[in-house]
Amino acid sequence: MDEDACRYRAVITKTYGSGESFTEYEGPYAKPGPARGRVTFWRRHFAANKPGASADGYIETCQPQWHRVPD
Repeated sequence: MDEDACRYRAVITKTYGSGESFTEYEGPYAKPGPARGRVTFWRRHFAANKPGASADGYIETCQPQWHRVPD
């Protein structure tokens, strides 16, 4: 991984017919496309297979910082 590399993850909120909501994180990914694809997948999956439920999400980015671990 490059020193200045960014990482991406999908933040997906799934809401079920009972009203219960859960947030899940998928990743990290080296590029934003795969993270966006996971959000799209869950939106479509819930729309097609889970009546009364829904999924939505967005992507986040970060730039990891490396720190030396003491011996």
